[in-house]
Amino acid sequence: MDGKIIHDGIHGSMKLTGLIFDLVKTPEFQRLRNIKQLGLAYLVYPGANHSRFEHSLGAWNIAKRLSSEVGLSDDESMLLQVGALLHDIGHGPFSHTFESIYQHYVKERDHMRLGQDIILGRINITESENGGRISEIIESYGYDFTPKDVADLILGKAEKPYLGQMLHGDVDVDQLDYLIRDAHYTGVAHGIIDLERLLKVLRIHDGELVVDEKGVEAVEGMMVARSLMYSRVYFHHTVKIAEGMLTRALEFALEEGHLWDFWRMVDCRVLVELEDLEGLPAEMVRRVKYRELYKAAVLASADGLSTEEKRELLAAYRNVKRRQEIERALADAVGAREGEVILEFSIADLMLSEPRLKSTEINVLLEDGEVQPLTKVTPLANALKRRQTPRWAVLIASPKEYVPKLREVWRRVIFS
Repeated sequence: MDGKIIHDGIHGSMKLTGLIFDLVKTPEFQRLRNIKQLGLAYLVYPGANHSRFEHSLGAWNIAKRLSSEVGLSDDESMLLQVGALLHDIGHGPFSHTFESIYQHYVKERDHMRLGQDIILGRINITESENGGRISEIIESYGYDFTPKDVADLILGKAEKPYLGQMLHGDVDVDQLDYLIRDAHYTGVAHGIIDLERLLKVLRIHDGELVVDEKGVEAVEGMMVARSLMYSRVYFHHTVKIAEGMLTRALEFALEEGHLWDFWRMVDCRVLVELEDLEGLPAEMVRRVKYRELYKAAVLASADGLSTEEKRELLAAYRNVKRRQEIERALADAVGAREGEVILEFSIADLMLSEPRLKSTEINVLLEDGEVQPLTKVTPLANALKRRQTPRWAVLIASPKEYVPKLREVWRRVIFS
């Protein structure tokens, strides 16, 4: 038989052949089996052990189906499929957990740029001597696109707008898979969306991806699902505390000159390396491993903060050094050791009085042939984009013995 059939918990049997099959066999793609899709969310949702590997296959499967529904040419279809398959190829350990570390410590190694380097054959991120061949595998099939076209598509710089929108838009194959998959494995019913309907109501019009007017409800359902999954799962305060603890362990290691190649590692390797360092990193890893997590002392909503306080916290969000100074000051104020008080933020947009509306808004093709932005067609889309997700904007956590004192002093320490 040519290729292979993989049985997926969400999409059922998926047949891999040709270029897709050869890319899945690469060490870089196989590495994704060992990176959890939802980082440390399994500490709150025990079923959330699914990996970037299965999500990437799911995104590819939806891309293949969408290509067929909207009538892409064979070359465009394969470009979208390869882009969907490889869109997460550069992810480091625990997925998005270490985003702030990439921004502050190793800017050139964030998952988007790393993904580009892997696809273009500039780097072999694995320990396998068979790595570093993705670029030549793509070229060997003779399609009418290059590895650079794939990398550009993943970075949101597609030559054809509709291809970019299918991978990075309001309704894209990445989100369609992760919302369904994450809802399934966390057991949270909010992420359920009408995939079959969505695939039927999307089309290409004047070079853009649009949704038929009759499909507006399906898009509204997806936006509600996304908004609720962000509050309920992705920014669950206990998940953020665990991620914050692991991030502090890695920050401490980097400051001491260790683990600068953490971005090459998979989840379990990072934990082992941090635990071997002793001190704060080892203690944090042990706490995460046995779920002895810090407790939330403060969960402040954006509404409960003055404009000046928001500005101060936004500066700390953007500057890791400033955030570390505040954490040290809070620890000193309550008699805790360095690293025992952590300050976490939900998405920075919440700190601003008016969250920016995303510019990648999908347009609606009305019955009379006119095209309107979704927010003009349905008030629900506007409301969802303005909804504060999640309910907290600032989180301060520590071992439970410091919680009462932190609640008393946090405002004075941070804002005086």
